Amino acid sequence: MFKLIYDNQLYKMPIQQLVLFMIRISIGIFFFTTGFNKLFVEKNKLIMLETMTEAGIPFPEIMSSFVSATEMFAGLFLIIGLLTQISSILLFIICLTALYTVGIHTIPNGLDTTSWLSWFFYIHDLLYMFILAILITSRPSILSLDRILSKNRPTS
Repeated sequence: MFKLIYDNQLYKMPIQQLVLFMIRISIGIFFFTTGFNKLFVEKNKLIMLETMTEAGIPFPEIMSSFVSATEMFAGLFLIIGLLTQISSILLFIICLTALYTVGIHTIPNGLDTTSWLSWFFYIHDLLYMFILAILITSRPSILSLDRILSKNRPTS
């Protein structure tokens, strides 16, 4: 257990809560910044549009902006710990789509099973999906609005 001093009070924080907090913040910053860059940096905006077009995503102009905005806002929500599970589900779906439409196509043809799996597990979208699955299946972590709101929710 870690001990925190807050308002001259000593609190014990389980290590798991600290790890969940760090996971939520870091993946939130990652998605916020990537979504922001895809929305507001012209070069990245064009790369995102090209990726969507090549992947055969319908309405690539609309979808590239929609996906980028979803990444940015869901990432922001993860940073502040608001709607963590919903945001994580949305980002999980984005990663799953990217894995299916782009990621697996980066794996060379004709590989044996072990080599194919090595390439598959190297795809970053898969790792993000595992990280997001942790947030989807966890209770609200420390220093999150979700935790504060869940404590203030009236019981039925």
